[in-house]
Amino acid sequence: MLDTARALYRGQSSAPPPTFNPNFAYLRANISGRTVYMVLGYLDQRPEGAVEVWYSGGGEVIRLLNGRLIGTTGLSTDWRAVRIADWPAWPTTASNAGSAPVQRYERERDVMPGYRFGINDEITRISIPAPGDSAIAGTDPKSLQWYEERSVSRPANASLPAARFGISNKTGTPVVIYSEQCISNNLCMSFERWTPPTPAAGAPASAGT
Repeated sequence: MLDTARALYRGQSSAPPPTFNPNFAYLRANISGRTVYMVLGYLDQRPEGAVEVWYSGGGEVIRLLNGRLIGTTGLSTDWRAVRIADWPAWPTTASNAGSAPVQRYERERDVMPGYRFGINDEITRISIPAPGDSAIAGTDPKSLQWYEERSVSRPANASLPAARFGISNKTGTPVVIYSEQCISNNLCMSFERWTPPTPAAGAPASAGT
């Protein structure tokens, strides 16, 4: 998987569009101003659900559970472990912005560098209109149901900017198509499930085969 990711992305901020392998699942991420196409390595089955483990060619690893960031490796700041209490499921039906009930849950995270363990976030989630300033590229933002999560953290200096999530209910099961999440005040990222364009007839096979 890492070799495939390296074939997709060579580390340049303006790398040309990669050639995709239709046998893999992809995530279009923006990390520190770089657009990175990540490859799904495997699913880590846990009691709370399947954790998606995504790899970039630059060595970054992103772990997502139901679209929420629960671990990273290889970034300037990393979440080494995340523990969540009373995890709310994503709504299965669409609602108008502001009309859905406010939901709350708690998250505890361990952050490196600095050995900052047990940072506690009290998170509030509300529905919002489709934003006009997102980095989403492959889906019409207005076709998604949007939510914002704000947190109050202990210690207070560990508080993070608000996160945003775009949810699709087309299949009857809510799926996070796009999100914007920060792991520090200086490191915010976006993630988008990416469906590669269908290659033209006679086009070469794909990278990483």
